[in-house]
Amino acid sequence: MTKRAQWLTLCILLGIWAGVAIWVVADAPEPQRVPLRYVTGRASRTEAIRSEAGGGLKVNRDLLAAARRRADKAFVAPKNIFALLPTEKTEKTERMALPRAKPPAPVPPRAPAVAAPVVPPPPSPEELAAQAVRQELDQFRYLGYLSRDGRVQAFLSKGKELYIVRSDEMIEQRVLVKTVTPTGVTLQDPRSRVERTIQLVEGR
Repeated sequence: MTKRAQWLTLCILLGIWAGVAIWVVADAPEPQRVPLRYVTGRASRTEAIRSEAGGGLKVNRDLLAAARRRADKAFVAPKNIFALLPTEKTEKTERMALPRAKPPAPVPPRAPAVAAPVVPPPPSPEELAAQAVRQELDQFRYLGYLSRDGRVQAFLSKGKELYIVRSDEMIEQRVLVKTVTPTGVTLQDPRSRVERTIQLVEGR
């Protein structure tokens, strides 16, 4: 189907639709016109019927007042379920009548107790002697070593004195050279059995 045929079909359909719309509008019946019956100033029929029906009624005021009195007598005040019981009222009044006691004065906080410093007991004579031996052994310096014939000799100094010793030798008849290694020398006091290892001093 070509483009021209499509446009022709569309124009025919639009013409048919326009013709149907004109026919529907032309064939519709005209709205009926009815004159208004209400005239200003006249009461409606329903109001007239109501006035005629209630024209013979009268209100008996005595009966109305008697009914109102009976309703007032029958009325009972509602009970308050949240009201206090008699015992609670008396307790409350007694509490209010009692004088309020003054709160006690605040007690100042106590100062924390300072513990007395513990004085260590004085050292015993044996401890004093061992301490003196350690101080004397600390005066030695391990300067170097020499290995000869499978045995190591150590070079020790104390103040200005220089000692060349081996294992199991005595220094000044008081200090025993217990062991000699390339890294350190172990000295011992024979009396107190106190030992001290002197490390090799580097850079000397």
